Amino acid sequence: MSGTIVFDGQTYDGLDGMPPDVRARYQAILDALGAEDRAKLEAAMGGAAGIRINTTVRRTIRVNGKDYDSVEALPAGIREAYERAMAHRESGGAGPATPAAMPSPPPAIDAADDRRGRLVRVALLAAVALIVVVWLLTRR
Repeated sequence: MSGTIVFDGQTYDGLDGMPPDVRARYQAILDALGAEDRAKLEAAMGGAAGIRINTTVRRTIRVNGKDYDSVEALPAGIREAYERAMAHRESGGAGPATPAAMPSPPPAIDAADDRRGRLVRVALLAAVALIVVVWLLTRR
């Protein structure tokens, strides 16, 4: 693309006038467009002189109901978790996104624990039933 591009409030003389990091962000936004939308955009920009396209992307990060305007505004611990999650997403989801220091889940109840629990409940019910029977027989 040639011509003037206004991106993120700055004016550039085409893609070649953009610094590499800005060009990468600009390209990522274009890549996020579907193929059909991108074709329409490129056709419109190449086919008609004087077309001006303004795009404003505002990112808000919401954590536990509180909005933050940037990654830098996030508290340190939340920022680290956010950056880990974004790195995980960019890597295609390979490997765990959770930190190693995450607490382990509670231990699962195995079949032996479940059987012991049932035996205790049955024994308690039998004891209560025996007490009720003895009480009823001694009331005479």
